Amino acid sequence: MRSLGLALAVVVSIGASLVAKGETVRLSITGPGLTEPLVVTDAAALVHVWSDAFIGPMSGAPDTSLPRYQVSFHVLPARSREVRVMYVVHYVVDPRTSEGFVYLPGRGEESYQLNVSTMLREKDDGRWHRAPRAWSRAISARLQ
Repeated sequence: MRSLGLALAVVVSIGASLVAKGETVRLSITGPGLTEPLVVTDAAALVHVWSDAFIGPMSGAPDTSLPRYQVSFHVLPARSREVRVMYVVHYVVDPRTSEGFVYLPGRGEESYQLNVSTMLREKDDGRWHRAPRAWSRAISARLQ
């Protein structure tokens, strides 16, 4: 019973710290074939940038012939009234497998400074990752 109580306290603590940092209120997607940014407000897509809900295990780079999109996380920081872009990733979906991939810009790349000012992911920056299915579906649905 004591272990269950401790586990519950940890989960509540993590959730509270994410909310304290701010809430993702929308995503915007730019890329090939889009004349203006797509705005995404689907609950499945609006994950906290401080979580790993949009980043799965590391992966090799997807086929370079596939379109690359830029996904910007618009966040309402705690104790603020102004929504701002706080994190940017690159997204690719393989239409043959419906698998999504996320790239976190690395040192020296565009958006790296913005990203590390929000959340440092040293082992993940500059690398491709598989996107979790639920998040990938929410993003891919807007690209079709």
